[in-house]
Amino acid sequence: GVDNIAGPTTKRAIVIGLQTELNKQYKKGLAVDGVFGAKTNNACISLKKGSKGNITWLMQARLLCLGYKINVDGDFGNATLAVVKQFQKDKGITVDGWVGKTTWNRLFA
Repeated sequence: GVDNIAGPTTKRAIVIGLQTELNKQYKKGLAVDGVFGAKTNNACISLKKGSKGNITWLMQARLLCLGYKINVDGDFGNATLAVVKQFQKDKGITVDGWVGKTTWNRLFA
């Protein structure tokens, strides 16, 4: 049921969406199991300002679930860039505004 709490079921749903999109768009051949493991992390594409689409939307949705104020619209613009940089700073990782392997990993840690 819907409880308006971004818990483990929501996290799993976002991972399923991510795995599905990576398979659909990039033929990654991932098991769509909702588990963010090494194979899923390695299959993730890098996102940056200007990225658009479902994978960007899923990244934004995950940031929203983690408590960041972000518009989930699938468009990696200036506002998303600022939130990604804040997330990176908060996690003690390189603050470059790119959502690469390290940032993806921390989003689902």
